Amino acid sequence: MKVNIEDYYKRTNQNLTPKNIKKEKKSPFTLAEMLYGTFNIVISVIFILLVVIMNTVKPIINDLLNPNFPLETRQIFFLSILMLVLGILFEIYAIEKARLHRYSLIGAISFFFSIFMTIAITYIIIKYSLNWVGIQLFGQTEIGQNKWFYLPSIAYLGYSIFNVYYSFSLMNSQ
Repeated sequence: MKVNIEDYYKRTNQNLTPKNIKKEKKSPFTLAEMLYGTFNIVISVIFILLVVIMNTVKPIINDLLNPNFPLETRQIFFLSILMLVLGILFEIYAIEKARLHRYSLIGAISFFFSIFMTIAITYIIIKYSLNWVGIQLFGQTEIGQNKWFYLPSIAYLGYSIFNVYYSFSLMNSQ
C-alpha cells in the first residue's frame, strides 16, 4: 500500500480552518474603575460619618471651644453625598462593562453627574468664597478666615474636574 504524503498534508490543512465558529467577546478587565469607585465610596462614607458625629456632639464642641463657631456641615454633607453617588456610578459602570451590557450609558450618566458635581462646588465657592470650609465650620472668626481653608476647596474642585475628565473617557471607551 502506497501512501501519498502530499494528500495527507492537503487534508490536514483543509481541516485546520474551521468554518462557522463565532468568537466570543472577552470581558474587559475593569479593576481600575472598581478601585476608583470604591475609593470614592470609602472617602465619602468617612466624610458622612464625620458630619454625623460632628452634628451629634455639636453642643459639646460649642461648650468646649467657642459658642460663636457655627459648625455648619450642610455643604460638606451635600458634597459627600455627591461623591458617594458618583462612586456608586463608577462601580455600576465597572460591573456593566464586565457584563458587556450598556456600560456607555452608565458612563454618560456618570459624566453628566460629575459635571453637576463640578457646578455644585463652583456654586458653593462663588456663594461663600474660596475658604467656605472654614467659614462654615468656624464662622467669621480668625480661625474661619485662615488661608489654609482654601486647600479643601481647591482640592475638591480639582477632584471634580478630574472626575469630569475620567467619566468622559469612560463614556467614550469602546
